[in-house]
Amino acid sequence: MQRKHRGKAIKVIALSLILTIAPSTSSMAEPPPLPEDLFNLGPLENLFKFGVRCEGKTDLPHISRHRPGTVNVQARTSCAGKGVEITTRLTRSYMGTKLSVTKSNQGTGRTTINASLKCIWKKGAKKIRYEVSSVHRLSDGQIGYTYNFAELDC
Repeated sequence: MQRKHRGKAIKVIALSLILTIAPSTSSMAEPPPLPEDLFNLGPLENLFKFGVRCEGKTDLPHISRHRPGTVNVQARTSCAGKGVEITTRLTRSYMGTKLSVTKSNQGTGRTTINASLKCIWKKGAKKIRYEVSSVHRLSDGQIGYTYNFAELDC
């Protein structure tokens, strides 16, 4: 019986040492997922003010000048001296089908994210809707949401 307790004690001590010695990192947690019920949060805009000098912004989706045939969008979160994080989802809605791309980034003070999708519009067809929603998060736990959209023909 003593052997059994000694084995447990050794495991507990070993685990305690590992947790004590292991380097601790101050990285931010995974960004929060974009809520599926984003539109139930109330009116969303392309700019979210956290407070003094802190904001999250999502631009309009637009046809790329650098990569022809793609629709791009940029979003950013900024707050001097704080950890900032952003998750952005760009969605193309066409003929009842939705295709999305989600990107995330983090940094200190400011971070920017760019997302793009191929433009599939054909001449004579109606414009295609591109929606973008972002979650902006600060290291102090504050979270803000932004949204924007555009109907485009390439």
